[in-house]
This record gives sequence, structure tokens and C-alpha cells, in this order.
Amino acid sequence: MKKGERFVVNVAPELDISSIDSLFQKLNVLFKASMVYSLRLDLHSAMKVMLDLARDLADFDKAIFYLLDEEDKSFYAELVCGFGEKVPPNLRKGNIFLDWTTENHLPIRVQESDGPEVEAAFAEISCRSVVSIPIIVESNARAVIQLFSSRPYNFTDDNIRFLWILVLQLEGLFHKMMRTEPGLGEGKDPFTDLPMRPQFDNEMEREFTRSRRNNRPFALMLISIDRFSELSHQAASFGGGMILREVVKRIIPMVRRIDTFTRYSETGLAILLPETELEQANVLANRIRSRVSGAPINIQSGLSQGSLTISIGLSGYPMAATVSDLLAEAEKNLEKAMENGGNRAVSRYSSNGHLEKKPISLDLQELLNTLGAVFDMDRLLRHLVDFFSRLTEADRVSILLLDETGNRLVFKHGIGFQGFEEDIQKSVIAVEDSICGQVLKKKEPLLVENIDLYMADRPKRGMRYSSPSFLSVPLIYQGKPIGVINFSNRIDRGSFTRDDLNLILPHVHTMARLLAEGKRFHVVQKDFLNDTADTLLNIAENKSPYLKGHSDRVSESTYRLARSLNIPDTEALRIANAARFHDLGRIAIDESILSKPGPLEAEEKNLMRQYPLWSNRLLQNFPNLEVDLAAVRTHHERYDGKGYPDGLMGEEIPIGGRILAVTDAYDSMIHERPFREAMSHEQAFATLEEESGAMFDKRVVKAFRETIQ
Repeated sequence: MKKGERFVVNVAPELDISSIDSLFQKLNVLFKASMVYSLRLDLHSAMKVMLDLARDLADFDKAIFYLLDEEDKSFYAELVCGFGEKVPPNLRKGNIFLDWTTENHLPIRVQESDGPEVEAAFAEISCRSVVSIPIIVESNARAVIQLFSSRPYNFTDDNIRFLWILVLQLEGLFHKMMRTEPGLGEGKDPFTDLPMRPQFDNEMEREFTRSRRNNRPFALMLISIDRFSELSHQAASFGGGMILREVVKRIIPMVRRIDTFTRYSETGLAILLPETELEQANVLANRIRSRVSGAPINIQSGLSQGSLTISIGLSGYPMAATVSDLLAEAEKNLEKAMENGGNRAVSRYSSNGHLEKKPISLDLQELLNTLGAVFDMDRLLRHLVDFFSRLTEADRVSILLLDETGNRLVFKHGIGFQGFEEDIQKSVIAVEDSICGQVLKKKEPLLVENIDLYMADRPKRGMRYSSPSFLSVPLIYQGKPIGVINFSNRIDRGSFTRDDLNLILPHVHTMARLLAEGKRFHVVQKDFLNDTADTLLNIAENKSPYLKGHSDRVSESTYRLARSLNIPDTEALRIANAARFHDLGRIAIDESILSKPGPLEAEEKNLMRQYPLWSNRLLQNFPNLEVDLAAVRTHHERYDGKGYPDGLMGEEIPIGGRILAVTDAYDSMIHERPFREAMSHEQAFATLEEESGAMFDKRVVKAFRETIQ
């Protein structure tokens, strides 16, 4: 048996589908981890990010991140958290948990002392439980993350399962950063200082295997210098190798640490782009091409400004299914790009080949950085509209998404609608009878030279266009339409062109993915929050047998009463939800007070008067419940101003609070309480009418009697 083998945690790095709803917060952390690929991080920063993500998955007091020293083959503490300035010197070179982890190549959990060796290690670290997880690179443990807690039995199987998934998800990133690079004379090009073709081949195989195993995308970019022989002749004193170096110098700032940039051939370069969709790579390729052609020329080279250009051929997984297919497609596209003078980028997502009228000046990364806003749909929509407005120089941009029925488009966010904000925000457009709907059904963009002529036979909203050109682009995710984005009113009052459309399309693919993932997240989040709120409510109701079923009954009668008072259905539902959760704050009150058979003491009364505020505060954490918080807060106010917590009077009390005051009191009266027996319906109505104008709103009491009868 290997040392420490019995501490190995035998959990599979897989997710149980049934756990997704209840563990969505952990899934969110893993989603964030997948986005780390898009950040330009050094190894130390990447380790900090990983520890931050780990903290969201498990509770721990201290942590050590060990890295392998390639020279002496020993581990050292690269990152230490929670120890202050008192890190034991011998810990900097490891501990028994590190030894056991690297020997087993599996996560280790130790949660109890198992003899003097473990006890000594616990004492040295000042902990009572530890988790130690290896990071495997090329079949070797190259790093270990250790988390410590002062509490015994602190780490659950779920903690370790998700922590291990986190490590596996970032495996490719750490492989890229921690791998041993060959020396300058060992496979590196002397002119560009880039790795040569053999390393490219190895990385290509490794990245293809990783992407296929994890079902993740990656892209390949082959780059050739246009008219290389001619330029080398012009710059005889400068030399062909120096021209390559000049091109590489311009490309390097646009290459991420996780990318593999190599000298692919005598006149060519190659870039492997992990975690990159082909359409994203296509945009990056055009930015690289523009940067190379637009950068100042070294006057010693003898080359004229603008003479140095490149052509780029692209391919991507999973569109190309094998390594040979990826290479063949990229080489074929490179040949197309080099035709007629070159200075083009060609892929499946390329335009018709014409040069853009303007370079792409906005970084795609700016859009990808909004991935952090997936958890805040309003913020995400604002980011996207602002981004596309600047990208297209359009003064008016709007996003409309399909509703649950799939038959209507609903306005979600837009800019440039001054004077029409209220009408636009309420916009709901039938798919069958609208321009946007046709764009969505055909799944094809619509570019209109003159929107006024195009809409001559359609009803107008009264909005004026500073320029007549109009562009509508469908948002497609996994082959299904989810909405449209519309552009009008170019700032220069010109017309949108096919080049504008080609500029937009790669970003729209990313946008559709963001919106779809954001929507899916919010569905899961809503289910989770609903379940959590229901659980809290059950706990509150179970603290007193007299409260069982009270909230559901009050919610039902509240909705009927609100509708009888001609309150719109949406608002009536919010008030009904308030009724359902109005007692949530009772979870903080001791059962002995809730079930006390006699009168409450002054201190106990004061405590009971706090629960509407506590309910209100708790419900602020559940925005998706769509609760009328004002009704929750004010349902114990009195019409004569003698209620609590704010002493509001008459119409100062929101209508939801006045409704809930009546329905809550009525249900309480007709059911038994610890200090009295249940009243009859007649007795309860008599009490309501007696207190009309004092405790209750007369109009509400009258409507309630009519509703119940």
C-alpha cells in the first residue's frame, strides 16, 4: 500500500444531474473558472484566482500552493494564505500530506489524527483537517493545492468533488504555464525566439486531445508574410529573418499566455488558440493583420510604409474533426488568403474577401470580459448595447428577445430612443407580423438602404431616423433563434454596408451565447432561490404548529382580494407573493414566544414587532420571487396610524399592506392560536368591520367580504 493511500478520497470528478439545481452556486464558480482562459495572467496571478475560486467552493482558514522545482525535483511553497508571518520554515518545502498526494496522484483528505505523524503535522500547521489536490501535467504532479481548516471534519465529499473538478478544468491553463520550455538552442528559432515546428506538432496533438476529451473549442491560425521573397530582396541588408522578427514583434502583444506561438515554416508562423471559437479567432486574425500592416516600418529596413502585410488561414475544432483536417483546412484557407496580393484572413466565418473599410478597433476581449456579467442580465445587456453602438457607430441600438411562447419579441435594452423611452420599453412585437420577426424566422440579417420606404405600408411609431439605413441581425444559439439586435441612425448619417455586417457577425455569435447562458443561469437561479425561500418558510412555519398552511391560505385570498379591487394581475401576484412570505422573519423568533399560551411580556412584544422588518430584509436576497416588499413591511400598520413598524396612516400605507393586513388578520382569527380558540367566520367578519377605519381600510374590508361571500 502506498503511503497515505487510505486517505485518498474516492469521488469521481463528475456532476450528478439531480444536484445541479441545489448546487448552482458551485457551478457558477466552475463557469467562472472556464473563463480564466481569456485572461492574460502570469502563473502567480493564476494561482491567486484559483484560490479565490476554491474559497467559493469550500470553507478553509489557510492554504498553500506548492510548485515543483524542475532542477532539484522538490516542491516549494509558491503561494501561502492565512499564515501571516508565522509560516513554519519547514512547510515551505512540503509536508506529509504533500508527499501522500504526489505519490497517489489523487486528492487526499485527512480529518482526524491518525498517530503521531499526522498529529505533529496538524500541530505544525495549526489545523484539524486538510485537503490536498494534485495538478497533473504530462502524467506528473507539477503542483499541489492544500487547504486547511481549524475545524475537524470540515471538508465534505461535495467540497472535494467540486475542488477536483476546478483543478481539472484549469489543468490546461497550468500545463501551459508550468511546462518546461526548451532552451534557446533547443528548438527555438534564433531570429524570432519562437519555438519551432516540432514543438508546434506536440502542442497541436496535446490541445486536440484535451479539447476533444473536454468537448471544448480551439482554433488554429497559420500566418504567411506576403511577398516574402520580394521584401527580402528589397531589404537585403535587413534580411528575411529580421523581417520575420519584425512581424513577430507586432503580433506578440496580441497573444495570450495560454496560446502557442511558433515559427511554423521558413516564411510562416502558427498560433494555437485554446478555448477559442473559430468566429472569435477570425476577428482576432483581422486585428493582427491590421496591426502588422499599420505599424511603423523600421527605416533601416529599406521597406516602404504599408508594404509589410500578412495573410492568415484559419481552422477550428470541432468543425474540423481530426488534426490532419485542421491543418489541411488552415493551409487551404491560407492559400485563398494569399491570392491577389494577400493581406486577408480566411476561415469559414470570413467575409467575401474584400478588405474592411476600417480596421476593427475594438477588442473582442472587451466583449468577452462581460462574461462576468452573465449573472446580472441587466448589466450584460447594457454592456452589449454599448459595445455594439461603438463598434458600428450607430446612435440607436436595441436588443429584443423571444418570450416563453416563442411568438413574441420583447424589448430588453436599447439606446438612442430619446422621447420614446416609455413606449419602447413596453414594446412587444409579434413574430408573424414584423420585420424583426421575419429576420428571426429566416435566420438571416436584413440590411435596408431606406427604412422609411421599406416600412411605407406598415404602422409607424412616430420615431424619426437621422439616416434611413437600417440593419437587423438574428441572434442564433445552437441553431435556435433567441432574438434580434437592431441598428439605425449612424452617427455619420451614412448607410450600413456589408462590411459593417461582416464586422458585426462574429461578435453576434458570442453575444447570443452570452445571452443564452445568462438566461439559463437565471432559470436555474430562480429555481434555487424559490426552493431556498420555501425551505426557510417551512422552517419558520414549523416553529409553531399554529402557522402551518397559514401563508398559502393568506396568499390565495390576497390575490382574489387584490383582483377584486381592480389591481392589475402582475401587481396582484406580487402582493400575493408578499402574503406567502410575510411571516419569513419569524424564523428568527424563539418557538417559546411563538407558541406562548398567555400574554407576551413587553420585551417579547417588541421582538414580535420586528419580524416584518426581518421578513423584508430576508426577502431582499430573493429578487426573482417578485414580492411586493412594501406590503411585507407594512402589513402590521394601522389605518389610524397606531401600527408598526413605521406608524403610517391611511393612504400612506401602500395598498398591498392594507390588503395583507385584512387577509392576514382574518385567517389568524378563524384558526386556533395558543392564546385563544378559533373564531367563526361571522365573528371574524364582525371584528373586521368593527375595526374598519381604525385598524383596517374600510374599502378593503368591504371588498373582502364581497370576495369571500
